[in-house]
Formats: sequence, structure tokens, C-alpha cells
Amino acid sequence: MGQADTLAHATWLLERSGDAALVTDTAGTIEYVNPAFQAMTGYARDEVLGRTPSILKSGRQPQEFYRRLWATLRAGKEFRGVIINRRRDGGLFHEEKSIRPLFDTHGAISHFIATGRDVSQRIAALEQLRHEATHDALTGLPNRTLFLDRLQQALSHAARSGERIAVAMIDLDGFKSINDELGHAAGDAALCAVAQRLCGCIREADTAARLGGDEFVLMLRDAGDAARVTRAVVESCARPVVWDGGASFPVSVSVGVSGHGSDAKTLLEQADQAMYRAKREGGGRSRHADATSGPPAPLGWHEPHDSALGMLEREVEVLRRTLRRGDVIYRAGDRFRGLHILRVGICKLFGTTPGGREELTTVLFKGDWLGFDGLADGRHACTALAADTGELWTVRYDALLRAGAHCPQVMALMHAALARQSVRERDGVLLMHSLPADARVAAFLCRWADELEHVGLRSDQITLPATRSEIGSHVGLRLESVSRAMTLLEREELIRFGAGGRRDIEIPDLGALRDFVRRVAEEAP
Repeated sequence: MGQADTLAHATWLLERSGDAALVTDTAGTIEYVNPAFQAMTGYARDEVLGRTPSILKSGRQPQEFYRRLWATLRAGKEFRGVIINRRRDGGLFHEEKSIRPLFDTHGAISHFIATGRDVSQRIAALEQLRHEATHDALTGLPNRTLFLDRLQQALSHAARSGERIAVAMIDLDGFKSINDELGHAAGDAALCAVAQRLCGCIREADTAARLGGDEFVLMLRDAGDAARVTRAVVESCARPVVWDGGASFPVSVSVGVSGHGSDAKTLLEQADQAMYRAKREGGGRSRHADATSGPPAPLGWHEPHDSALGMLEREVEVLRRTLRRGDVIYRAGDRFRGLHILRVGICKLFGTTPGGREELTTVLFKGDWLGFDGLADGRHACTALAADTGELWTVRYDALLRAGAHCPQVMALMHAALARQSVRERDGVLLMHSLPADARVAAFLCRWADELEHVGLRSDQITLPATRSEIGSHVGLRLESVSRAMTLLEREELIRFGAGGRRDIEIPDLGALRDFVRRVAEEAP
């Protein structure tokens, strides 16, 4: 089949496709668009022929984005991504797009074929879910999950820059009395007032969060600013709360501050201990942690996961299922009916590219939830497979919502799971776009080892959860690039291949592997 026949056959197929499609020459001049393109963009065919796809530009992507796009295409490679485009009527939409070169009989690029679909509803639904999963519904402040993520990022940056982070724990004084004497509506008004006042005391780079109940926390990027902030917090929160048509009632807070730790656990525990000292002294004041003080009392900062799931099991009906390696949990396109919780084992999620190819997107572990990809439009966008023997819990979504209406902890558990997955997906995107091949593979191995360590397994001897081809699709590399990267890591004595084959890997020093990733990331442009 000649090149002209190939192009004619491609346009014949695209004419009948439900995905929007266009064909350009090597200069980007549009030679063909299909009916789905016209329906999605609002442009008629004769309005776009002879023009370039820049008519769809929204201005939301920087010029560097388009330079990378064209560099990828002119190198003969496929570009895939989500682009914010503009319709003929000026409305913006998110398009999941695939652009690939078409070659002539001499191997030279003759055309580019682009296919895409409008995923705006999916993006909007996921963004709403992400916000709900990471923010407190009453006050709008970041919740515990988002706060811990930001604190960890700030501490990592501080370790490189030499800066010092401070944490302030804040607790309302006499909050139970407000609820008991004036009612829960008054208590909610007090919480919202304190949240607003906290935001007025900190800088834009700082974070105020609600941990739950009447507990708040601040992360201060400059520990030297802690005295000013805590003084402002105590003073502003001492103003009466106006409520119920002009009535008011007094409030005050106890504040504990720590700027002496280099890890989140130490900072939080010391600040909590200082806060309780302020409360014992009568409240309405702040106290700073003593850097030389002994170990603080346990806080119960992290609720044991099994206890949380026990609460879930009491509130909703749970269907248990034993998994074997290769079992299908759901496929892309299946109707969404419920969410799944991985109690034991490992699962893999595969997404489908606009070109119809399946690629590994996420590896899930004990305690992770599956099925969020079906919330947007009622059908799953991914395929979920068991990578090992294990146990799965399934909960109907409608039952979960009913339980959440009278037991907020159920929804909090789901939102926390979504937040963890969102953070993991964000880290995966950063991994693909900011590191060279050997560091991407090293970072994947570090994350896998961390997950094993988290569930109590050895992290120095691991079995890869996916084939090298799947790992490559996950971190944006070809199979041969993954193999070369692993060989390089072995040559640097950062990993060793075990006797059981090249999927069995020994990590002699996990800290050294993490340092390698960190060093490469810092040197990356």
C-alpha cells in the first residue's frame, strides 16, 4: 500500500471514529478534520482547512509546552497529553490528545495525525473530588492529609536550603462548653471564625489546616516568624464570635509551637506537647517547645488503618473476595457500582491511550482503594488487575454515601484514600517529566521499596510488581531504556539482580539509592 493509500485509509477510518481527529502536513497546515472534530470544537470543516491547530490555542499552556510537543513529533515519536483548548465560541475544554507522525515510503515524516476526546467533565469531577479529599468541608481549610503532604515537601526543601520550619498546634479552649450550652451551630460558627482568623495571621507561603474537631495546625516556612504569628493568633482569636443575628460569645485558643525538629513527627509531637502546656496554664496563650525536653507523650497522630476499616465494616456491608494473580477486578468501560479496598496483595491499574493501547498507570498496595476512575461518568476509565494473591473488599457506592450521611468518618476514610492516590499520581507525573531515565527507574524502585516497608515487608530484596515494559509505560520510557537504566544502576552498585531472575532485585543501601535520585533531581534543569 502506497503512502497516499495509507493516508486515504486512515481518513476513511477517522471519518467513522467517535474521537475528534485532524491530519496536517509537516508544517502543521490542516488538510482534514472528521465530523467528531467539528462537533467538539464548533468549527466547520471549511473553516479550518488550510489553517493550523493554533486556532484552538487557549493560552493556558506555556510556549515551552509547544516546543516540547513539536520536538517530540519531529523526532518521529508520538505525543500524548491533556491540553486545554478553546472552542469556536470561546469556551475552554480539556482534550485528551494523541499526535503521531505518518511516514512515507522513504521513512520521512509526511503528515501528522491527531486524535482526541473531550475529558472536561472527567477533569472537573476529579478536581472536585480531589478538593473534597484534601480540604475540610466546614472551614474550607486543608485537612490532615494535605497538611502532612505540604509539611513533608517543605521539610525536604528546608533540608536542601538550610531553612527552618516551625509548626504551631492550636486548640480551642472550652469548645465542648460552647457546643453543650449554645448548640452545635454555635460551635461550627466558632470553628469557621477561628479558621478565618488563622488565615489572616500567616503569609501566603504558610499553611493553616484543620485536623479535626477543634484542632488546627499551622506550618510556618520561616521559623523566625513564629513569635509574631503566635502572638497574632492568640490576640485575633480572643475576639468574640458574632453569631445568630448579632449575638456573640467569647472564644480563646491555646497554641503550642515547635521549630526544633527536622522531621514531621518530631515537630508535631513537640508542638502538641507545648500546646497542652499552654492549656494547663489556663489557655488563651502560646507556649514554645523546649528543644531539650524529653520525649513527648504519644499523640495517636495516625489512626491505625485496620481500626478505621473495622469502623467501615460496622457501617456498611462489605463483600470479601479472594484474589489470584491475573484476576480482573474491573475493566475499562465497565459500569461503576462500588469502590474496592485492597486488604492484602498488589493490584495494577492500566489506562487506555487515545490510540487504544493499554499502559500501566498505577500500582496499588495493601490499604489502597480502587474504583475512583469510575466516579466521573459512571464507567471505569481503567482496567484493574490483581498482580498477586490477595484479598479485596467491595463496598457499594450508594451504601457508602448513605453511611457517610450519618457517620462522617466513613467519608473521611474514602477522601483520605483518594488524597493518597492523587498525591501518588502527582508524584508520578513529576517523575516522568523532571528526571532522566536512570533516575526515573531508581525513583520507581524507591517508591516500591517504601511501600513494602510500609506494610512490614523487607525493602532490601524486592520482586518487581510489573514487567519492564509496564514499568516503562508508567515512567514514560521505552523497554530498552528501562533495561539500560537498570544496567547502569547495577554498574553503580546501587542494585543487584537476585538469583530468581531480573525481576528479583536487591537494594544494598536504600538510602544511597534515594540520594542518587535526589542528587539527579537537584542537578536537573
